[in-house]
Amino acid sequence: MAKDNRSTLCRDKAEAWTINLSPGTLSEYRNILGPKYREHRDMTKRYAPTVPFPKDSPISPEKLKKLVLASGRIQMLIDEQSSKDPAKKIQLAKTIAELLDEIGLDESLPVIRTLGTILNAIFARIYTGLYVNEVKLEQLRSRYGRQTVLYLPSHRSYGDFILMSYVLFCYNIAIPGIAAGMDFYSMAGMGSALRNTGAFYMRRTYGNDRQYWYIFREYMRQLIVAYDRGLEFFLEGTRSRSNKALTPKIGLLSMALEPLFMGEVPDLLIVPVSVSYDRPVEEQLFVYELLGVPKPKETTRGMLKALSIVRENFGSIYLEFGDPISAKHYFGDGLNRAQHTVAPSFTQVLAKEEREAIQDLANDVVHLQQHRMVLTAFHLIAHYYNYRKYHGQAVAMDQLVQGVTLLGRILKNLGAITELEGAENVEHLILEALAVHRNILQLTAERVLVIAKTYHDFSRVDKRKLKGHNLSEGVMKLAVPIFSLQLYCNPCLHWLAVPAMVLLAAKRFSLASNAALDRNSLFAAVGELRELFSLEFVLYARRAQVDFDTSLEHLLRQGLLETVAGSDALRIGQPTSDDQLANVYLSAMGPFLCTYLQVTNVLLQHFRSRQQFTEKEYLAKVQECVEQLLLRQERNVHPYCLSLDSISLALHSLVMLDAIRKRKIDNVYRYDLTTTGKIESINERLENYSSILTFEYLTFQNAVTGCKL
Repeated sequence: MAKDNRSTLCRDKAEAWTINLSPGTLSEYRNILGPKYREHRDMTKRYAPTVPFPKDSPISPEKLKKLVLASGRIQMLIDEQSSKDPAKKIQLAKTIAELLDEIGLDESLPVIRTLGTILNAIFARIYTGLYVNEVKLEQLRSRYGRQTVLYLPSHRSYGDFILMSYVLFCYNIAIPGIAAGMDFYSMAGMGSALRNTGAFYMRRTYGNDRQYWYIFREYMRQLIVAYDRGLEFFLEGTRSRSNKALTPKIGLLSMALEPLFMGEVPDLLIVPVSVSYDRPVEEQLFVYELLGVPKPKETTRGMLKALSIVRENFGSIYLEFGDPISAKHYFGDGLNRAQHTVAPSFTQVLAKEEREAIQDLANDVVHLQQHRMVLTAFHLIAHYYNYRKYHGQAVAMDQLVQGVTLLGRILKNLGAITELEGAENVEHLILEALAVHRNILQLTAERVLVIAKTYHDFSRVDKRKLKGHNLSEGVMKLAVPIFSLQLYCNPCLHWLAVPAMVLLAAKRFSLASNAALDRNSLFAAVGELRELFSLEFVLYARRAQVDFDTSLEHLLRQGLLETVAGSDALRIGQPTSDDQLANVYLSAMGPFLCTYLQVTNVLLQHFRSRQQFTEKEYLAKVQECVEQLLLRQERNVHPYCLSLDSISLALHSLVMLDAIRKRKIDNVYRYDLTTTGKIESINERLENYSSILTFEYLTFQNAVTGCKL
């Protein structure tokens, strides 16, 4: 019962933070690339930064490593592995010191100044603005001084942590310790440069290397307990190639919070950070990865070659340090430190309910990150263009202005911040956005919007390294521009996915019966969709009711649903002449409904009779079948059905729903379809929902200029 009470308390608090966010507005942002902020960008200025948690005796990077080596955890490890043999102890201590040199951060002001000067030059060339929410940053600064700070940014680009450090330096705030992958460590010159700006390195996997795990865990502990500058890492673990949120991983967060649960620190300040890119520099790389082309290995030579981007315009970046969360306040009664007083903290691990509470926190932080992302004008352009193309309709400039304005109103009503806020001339805003994204959408002489032709040479792709099926060049030429466009639709899904599910479920009920809609039945149907797409849109059960209520209220305000007089029942709103408003929502779900439908079709047709299959076999088969459907111009198929990201998420979602069984055999994960009938049931529901979407998917094959299948 105590555990249930703790869970309820955490849930209530999480929902309160999510719902009662201090209102955000575009007017709070300042462009630090502007002339008024020249002194902020001056990398030769006197460096006297605000330190988040000042100590009486600041800990240097070298002292930090000595603290790790002298800790009870590491001394216990040395005693165990050396059998207390003095010679072995000396050798083990040397090995551990070498590993700490591999892991440990450093700080060199000359290196920071040099890299900052280089970034000043690059940013001035490729960005029209770097907008920082100064109001939020100053509110955060006022909270410094009482506890260690954890910065948890969203992760959409390799540049995220460099950008964070740049902004903090501009505002005279100490650069934190930053968790970085070994990809950067191995880059000649760059690995040491990043280390000197606060990066510490971690291996992606520890395997059975208990020694490394102990050392890294203790290093994280000392960063929390002894380091005064704070800590930064990415909850999502890796960059999102799809421009949507990823399900958070709690490994690093658990290590960071362990001293709190063990009673070694009184509190931690959790800071969700939202970074919104008008155009990520890895845009095309992400598209290729989603289609199965592996990413190139990170090298210094590759990075220098990539500097050719200085000839392009990547628009604006928006960065917000969100409302800080007191970890002590968040966990409340769930923070039971008494259970960890029975033995030294380094000999203990977190309890199951503590890990579950940490997962709740991670989910809430990712939700908060998405909540404060700024949606750019091109995000709205991409979504409206997609909606029009679903219906085979051309998009002229006057229609685009009306559509983007409509989307801006919808998203504002949902609580989103968009670039349309305060815009006096929407057409001018659209033209500026199209200039940045002319590689994706272009205006013809008749001021009609069309998809730009792709000039990529796919014959040079090494087919042996593909993660999926070897797609034909014609299908690749069709898919690449559509994928590029979809990447800019995806950020809107944080706001539109659940309202679209509510509307879709309501339409399904209305088609089946003329009776009024029962709210409980509608909630249950939406719950089924949420479960299926939980990994796709990072939806979690604790928010099911509040998301449903919020979406329902929004749809009622929009007139898409109505309450039946004298009852609590609902009905579909009176349709307009073209039902445009409803389809603006439903078009957001189109590519994903199609993908999951085709996934379940392939599983039933090609894997039902097979005993086992690997994920790689599954990915290749789904892509192969989708390619054939595209070539035959079948219905209920969309180029985005080729996305390995969504195909993989669908597999793991079906595992969670017990439609597929996952087992590790001979150190390889293998899958097989369960006999519960769940996958057949899910497939039938997806067929029904797809039949509601009266979209002309085939128009996408004519949307790409010069594309012939």
